Amino acid sequence: MIRAKLILAAAAVAATSAASASTPEAWAQLDRQVTRACLNAAGLTRARIIPDKASFSDRVPVELRIVEGYNRGGVVDVKLCAYDRRTRRATTVEGVGRLGVNRR
Repeated sequence: MIRAKLILAAAAVAATSAASASTPEAWAQLDRQVTRACLNAAGLTRARIIPDKASFSDRVPVELRIVEGYNRGGVVDVKLCAYDRRTRRATTVEGVGRLGVNRR
């Protein structure tokens, strides 16, 4: 009986510490990392992140962002950025048309 209570108490402590690992500060730091990586990967001048974003669970550790800026021709360009939380790498694809955005 005492052993069962100890196991339950240990499980409760483990669940509490796992939940506290995702603090608002940790989420803000992740958002800064994703923003920096996506802006660099996009290769646009005067690039900015569109406020809409998507975060997936840890089963699919991906963050999605939309980046807008000017391409080498001086035309507004939109790119979709996927950031892998495990590898901490970002990759982009052209977003015009795919995102339903036509800013050209």
